[in-house]
Amino acid sequence: MSYQKAKASLERARVIEQSSSGMMLAYKRNLAAELSKIESDRRLTEEGKQEVKAETKQKHAIEFLQKSHTMKQEYVASVKKAIREAEKVIYTPPRKPDATKLGRFEDAFRSLKTELMFATTQRSALEKLRGFVETLDDPYLAKRVRDDFAEIAPQLLVAPGDGTIAKGGPDLKVSIRAGLGSMYDDLLKPFQSDDFRGAGEVLEVAQMLDEDPRIHRSPIVNDAAKEAFGTEYARYINDTQTFFELHPEHTPASFIDEETERINQTAEDVAWIYKDDDNPTLNLGGKGDEE
Repeated sequence: MSYQKAKASLERARVIEQSSSGMMLAYKRNLAAELSKIESDRRLTEEGKQEVKAETKQKHAIEFLQKSHTMKQEYVASVKKAIREAEKVIYTPPRKPDATKLGRFEDAFRSLKTELMFATTQRSALEKLRGFVETLDDPYLAKRVRDDFAEIAPQLLVAPGDGTIAKGGPDLKVSIRAGLGSMYDDLLKPFQSDDFRGAGEVLEVAQMLDEDPRIHRSPIVNDAAKEAFGTEYARYINDTQTFFELHPEHTPASFIDEETERINQTAEDVAWIYKDDDNPTLNLGGKGDEE
């Protein structure tokens, strides 16, 4: 479920980003239509027309920045939600097997480590390790082996041998270090679901977007903003925060991610409950004990 949420959140961010060109075009057309009406208004002097045109450009520019500001807030919220949900899939630890299976594994794993210490060749040590890895049928146990790889690998590297192993035939060899690296990388792959792999892809893209959260990426949009609103406003289309810090009177209402708000409120409620352990004068109702 978290993978689907992560995917949907990333797709929402992409939709916002892709709407940039259409949004700019709509504002530019509306502005052009209003400027045309002003130009054809015979009641205005040339000086009056220029004044009204400047006011109209300013009005449209600020509205564009306000909309961009709210869109970016939703964009950032969607990207961060995609990261959060993807990480739930990737970093949720596998379930521990039953005590009997875990005990058998621990005995076998200890025996393997001892055998590797006394291995007479790198090749025999690697074959013992590979044979053990191939018997793993549980992600929790595979992770245990992976977590201890920094302890296991040096035993193979210092075992007698020339540091290479045959691969696919006697004439084709690779370094034992590379072979161990591949084994380490592949340990968990048999247990990775489609959701896990999908979450990894989502996380990679979302983290990239989080580092550069611009919604107006196209040079065409940036050039159109300069043409429509002037450099004074166009330079802020990807930095609306700075603009509204300079002109707080124009700051729009913030985007509210209702789901994130619920999560934060729940976290605050839980934190408040745990305050009672640290301060006995607080109870679940938030009031001090009555005297």
